[in-house]
Amino acid sequence: MKNRLSLCLVIILILMVFSVPVVHGDDWYGEYGKYYRVYDAENNQLLFETAREVSRGDQYLSGDNKMYHIVRVNTKSHLAYAEFVEEVQLPKVNKEALQKVQLALKEGGLAALILAQEGEEGGGEEEQDRRVGIYATHSAESYTPTDGSESIEGGGGILKVAEILKNSFDNYGVEGVFDNTSHEPHDAGAYKRSRRTAVQLMRDQGINTLIDVHRDAVPAEAYLTEIEGEPASKVRLVIGRRNQNFKANEELAMQVKAVADESRPGLIKDIFYAKGDYNQDLTPRAMLVEMGTYQHTRQRAEKAADYLAEVVTTALFGGIIEEEAADEEGVAPGPQRTGGVEESNTGSGTGIIGLIAVIAIGGFAFLFLSSGGKEWKSKFSNFKQEFANFLGRRKRK
Repeated sequence: MKNRLSLCLVIILILMVFSVPVVHGDDWYGEYGKYYRVYDAENNQLLFETAREVSRGDQYLSGDNKMYHIVRVNTKSHLAYAEFVEEVQLPKVNKEALQKVQLALKEGGLAALILAQEGEEGGGEEEQDRRVGIYATHSAESYTPTDGSESIEGGGGILKVAEILKNSFDNYGVEGVFDNTSHEPHDAGAYKRSRRTAVQLMRDQGINTLIDVHRDAVPAEAYLTEIEGEPASKVRLVIGRRNQNFKANEELAMQVKAVADESRPGLIKDIFYAKGDYNQDLTPRAMLVEMGTYQHTRQRAEKAADYLAEVVTTALFGGIIEEEAADEEGVAPGPQRTGGVEESNTGSGTGIIGLIAVIAIGGFAFLFLSSGGKEWKSKFSNFKQEFANFLGRRKRK
């Protein structure tokens, strides 16, 4: 009897671990050259392209701050259609403060800025908060013109872009901590593997700001730009809709785009609200960035990484975002959006249902193992009768 009980408990534990799905990221792993095209459902104009999975309910904030909602997706043809929702007002940037920050970053990095703020206000950002953790979930991603391949096992060109990002943060007075751990292969388990890296950065380094560095897999034209007269790639910000930090992650992305639009126009391409969480549930300061695409040179992405570090440093630590006036109830308005966290309840409900199913299966296994093949049918029949009686009592109440 004890052996049967032990075996039953082992079966239940195995089922609980492997049968209840946990979504860390929803990527599409099709062959290179294939990607999703998303069109405006009203006028059939192309809105954007992405090699990420596109799902009904996803959202998209265009470069000119128009919010769209994905309403139809054809997974066979990789086409999707979105409806316009509204014009979004980004957080307001104090232009005078922005000029001071940019000057301070050029002359002495963030340290000079913090000293100036402390002199004026007697305060400043805590030093331990001025650290950014950087890693790459898809560590094999590369840039074909420079690296010779779109993917390199053992460490792709994306790691070099991430290292430039780290060095640029250092130059601006923010400590960049780069973990170059490989998370290959590029499959559905990559985000689960990179989650360990992200957790380790937070636990061992005391970091609460995380940047997961990627690159897209669409034609180069979608990402080509020039900043300050120099060739660079645009950067897409990706927000996971299924995580409890959605609102804070969105606020951070909006602030970064607002600062970039003022200081480095053309750097931030857009914001894609995708199904999944991309490990952004770990911290309110989580970002996933697409540093260009595999069809242009890596140098363009590296140049963008330097500008991105400057923008993120300014947005997080520059104190240039003006506080919005509160309404009559004392609540300050945030960026407008639809969907988002609300839709994450679907995933949670699915997990709960799965857990109930696992427990039920485990219970039947226990009946079978503890009673033997001859008796379990009788006990199962009695169980059904008792359960039906229970439901009847609930309905009468």
